[in-house]
Amino acid sequence: MDRYRYFIFNQRNMVALGLFQIAFSTVCVVSGFIDGVFRAESLLSKTRAPIWAGMVMGVPGVLALFSSQRKNPVLVNAVIAASIISCVTILIIIVYSSLTLSYGEEEELSPVPVHAVHTKYVLNKVVKGANIVMLIASVCSTFVVLVIAYLGCRSLPHCSCYDSVTGMVSEE
Repeated sequence: MDRYRYFIFNQRNMVALGLFQIAFSTVCVVSGFIDGVFRAESLLSKTRAPIWAGMVMGVPGVLALFSSQRKNPVLVNAVIAASIISCVTILIIIVYSSLTLSYGEEEELSPVPVHAVHTKYVLNKVVKGANIVMLIASVCSTFVVLVIAYLGCRSLPHCSCYDSVTGMVSEE
């Protein structure tokens, strides 16, 4: 029965959660590119934190897809560890997007042509929109990562809900 130990890892749920996590990661990376291209240069915008953190955010999603196909305890432990690391990177994205919602974009209007003022206004709104999208995607991603980690912890044999005789979850 030992080889059937990880069947409590629900395959369909984990595939859906992995795809959601990859989608949220992609949204953060694309919004990070938009933020980096259209934002006025500042020390904070030069870090390109949302791009790198968004890439790290996708790792638990990819590992969740693999772990749903192969019931491997090492892979499940890697999913749990990657989920914890992803929570830290999500926190970085939340702090970055919160700080940069207005940081570095508010400038006094100088005597420049009207089309330049309108262009600055539109780009300012694009950057703010990208930061809001990053903020929403990272908050949603936090819930997905925590559910992935929870399901991973439930499928380990050291979990209190694990029945070592049958290899299944004991309903309590």
